[in-house]
Amino acid sequence: MSHPFEPPLAGKDLARTGGRLGPEPEDFRVDEELDRAPAGTGQHRLVRIEKVRLNTRDAVVRVAEAAAVNERDVGYAGMKDKHAVTTQWLSLPAQSVSPELWPPLDGIRVLEHALDDNKLRTGQLRGNHFRLRLVGCDPGSAERAVALAARLATDGLLNVFGAQRFGRGGENLARALAWLTSGGARRGRGSRFDKKFLPSVLQSEVFNRYVTARSELGLDRLLEGEVVRLDGTHTTFIVGDPLAEQPRLESGDIHLTGPLPGPKLRAARAAALELELQVLGDLGLDPSVLRDLGRHAPGTRRDVRVRPEHLTVEADGDELRLAFFLPAGSYATEVVRAFTGQPFFEL
Repeated sequence: MSHPFEPPLAGKDLARTGGRLGPEPEDFRVDEELDRAPAGTGQHRLVRIEKVRLNTRDAVVRVAEAAAVNERDVGYAGMKDKHAVTTQWLSLPAQSVSPELWPPLDGIRVLEHALDDNKLRTGQLRGNHFRLRLVGCDPGSAERAVALAARLATDGLLNVFGAQRFGRGGENLARALAWLTSGGARRGRGSRFDKKFLPSVLQSEVFNRYVTARSELGLDRLLEGEVVRLDGTHTTFIVGDPLAEQPRLESGDIHLTGPLPGPKLRAARAAALELELQVLGDLGLDPSVLRDLGRHAPGTRRDVRVRPEHLTVEADGDELRLAFFLPAGSYATEVVRAFTGQPFFEL
């Protein structure tokens, strides 16, 4: 079970467009939107940068050096892809060197900056705006793309973690399982990055397997003991009477959630708990192993399904241009996969 599970495609009955993401960084554009505007005053400096061919970790290293601060003092709300043009916010101590005085940074351009009260933390995002170009699409792809866009707007897609979470060929999952089962988590063995990243890989695999199994039971009905989220809030509750709560699911007032294991996870009950335990058992994550994982992964719940907002499609010959918005943590590559039909690890 050391190879990541490949989640199913959305809209199983619809024809795909074929094609693939364009080869240039400009073919994958991501613009980050924070969950709030900068305050304008405070002990931290928020800096919005545009980066090209750089992942977030490498960008942080360069910015920290230019601003004369320790890398640990640089905050960010989300990780961004390397092979792309992306904009994102970083936070720095207010006493850091002002961006106007930074030397030119390869692959990085400062767009704006302002003071704020707080350092940025992971997840402090409303979401991301995407503009993507697909090339080499099949004949008739425009009509297929319109049908797929309509289906995704109504039914959404599984909110799974994309293949990039699992590394080249999925090798990160084997690393994470070996680290956990060998006692690395218990003894605190590994780099600072591994202690944060490897637990997230395991959580991601559990979630992807759970939502796939949950979708096979039908996402249009509730299970007894299921943990659901109230629309527009972070509030969750456990479904005691599925029939009584069913109208709320149909109206969009509540949303299904799946597990990211850890001690702070709100536990499901009854049928939903049985399904979660089955997934954990398939991965060999027994209670003792989960306790070790919990030393580094607090646990939470994540929506089972996501609907791309403001999804538009433009066709030009054998090319398609997609634009849409996704909430924080959702993967644009899964939207691409829904259109092109490419295998999970070929994007």
